[in-house]
Amino acid sequence: MSLFNVVFNTVAPIFLIIGVTIILGRYRAIDVQTLSRVSIYLFSPALILTNISQSGLGTNELSDILLAAIAVCVVMAVLGSLIARGLGYDRALSSSFVLAAFIMNSVNFGLPYIEFAFGAEGLETAVPFTVGQAFVSYTVGTYVASRGKSGVGTAVRNVLTIPMPYAFALALWLNATGQSLPAPIMQASRVLAQGIIPATLVILGLQLSKAQLNGRWQPILMATFTRFVIGSAAAFGIALLFGMQGMTRQVFIMEASMPAGILSGVLSTEFGGDPEFAAATILFTTLVSTLFLSGLLLALT
Repeated sequence: MSLFNVVFNTVAPIFLIIGVTIILGRYRAIDVQTLSRVSIYLFSPALILTNISQSGLGTNELSDILLAAIAVCVVMAVLGSLIARGLGYDRALSSSFVLAAFIMNSVNFGLPYIEFAFGAEGLETAVPFTVGQAFVSYTVGTYVASRGKSGVGTAVRNVLTIPMPYAFALALWLNATGQSLPAPIMQASRVLAQGIIPATLVILGLQLSKAQLNGRWQPILMATFTRFVIGSAAAFGIALLFGMQGMTRQVFIMEASMPAGILSGVLSTEFGGDPEFAAATILFTTLVSTLFLSGLLLALT
């Protein structure tokens, strides 16, 4: 498989949808928050329920992927903090830099990429990864963004109100016991789950339509290096530590190497980080991901 084929078959469809959505977002007012809530509260838990409950992966392997995702996010949060401190960034910039280091776009960008690259089988690894990453994002991420100001309470409320952990726990129980929910519920979940890929790409396009590169190239480039190079290296090490093999290992490393997540900008805006830097980093890492992820995919396969 050549680099051109990887870009053409895997990356091009994603950026085509994102590009069309960016154009639409610049000329038509679309409520991205409503679409985002639909994705979080309907599409995502439905995908988790249908994918995990019927996964060919064992319960132990699913749990390991979840724990490994948490581990790679925590490691990147620590490394991001050390790098930001070493470079002498101010508090606001430091907070957003750390968020970009460990909040990767494993859902809006990662799930479509994994499906295009590995098919439905790849989602069996990608979905539990997103659950672990979301847990760290809403807890550690809120704390980092707020710099200790009301961070714990807000983080706990976020974790308790998003349905993904509950859907994962139920799906894991169904997978382990061989039980199943009534047919109408599972059929409804399958229909809703099919909406996650187009919805997340549209959300990403709408959010990127408002982002601009503002010329702060030194921290942006450093954040890009941290997210991609250090992030993928950390993923390799943790995959080795957890004994991952085959497609599970490939998908795990790819998910951990995704561009900076939109949530890093949301948390920066709400809790006092540097939202302009966050938006610019999200945009730049998304653009750079075309070549980096394609090269990484070739190396892994």
